[in-house]
Amino acid sequence: MGMPPTRRDLLDLAVRAAALPSAGQFFSAWLQAAEEHKHSTASAGPPEPPFLRDYKPAFFGAEDFAALQSFTEILIPTDDTPGAREAHCAHYIDFVLQAAVEASPELVKQWRQAMSALKTAGFHAADTNGRRALMEEIARPERDRTATHPAYAAYRLIKQQNAFAFYTSRAGMIETLDYKGNSFNTSFPPCNHPEHHVV
Repeated sequence: MGMPPTRRDLLDLAVRAAALPSAGQFFSAWLQAAEEHKHSTASAGPPEPPFLRDYKPAFFGAEDFAALQSFTEILIPTDDTPGAREAHCAHYIDFVLQAAVEASPELVKQWRQAMSALKTAGFHAADTNGRRALMEEIARPERDRTATHPAYAAYRLIKQQNAFAFYTSRAGMIETLDYKGNSFNTSFPPCNHPEHHVV
């Protein structure tokens, strides 16, 4: 399936996506969704901006997009902090991949092969529990170097782009990582973990 994109490739793709005609509308809604999650109750879930709620995928077909959404949400589930659902990772991936169609045909080919591999593995047709079980099987080579799975390259590609999307989003960067922006320390207290004091 080819080498997965590098971090530089992902940044280049994001920059290209920012130049798309609908970029202002997309990124405005994407950031608004994260803001609304911050002020919503955990039980009610975040209200989606209409642009994201009614989002029509431009790169993926509807079936692949639904499978991608499910895959991203299994990778980064919602718990006491937002997950891929609140960060709209699948939306982000679809949006930025529009920019790859002309700029990076090799990446487009990788994604088409990835979604085909997931479909062949039965991910698209499985229910929620079946998808979780399949994810365990597909990801096994990550933990067991002797294991193989025909959809493992697809897993790695989606995981990489999903992590980039999540930790680029407000939900991932600020709400989950509690990033405070550029700041400086006025003091540097010593480490108080006993395991770090053993030489």
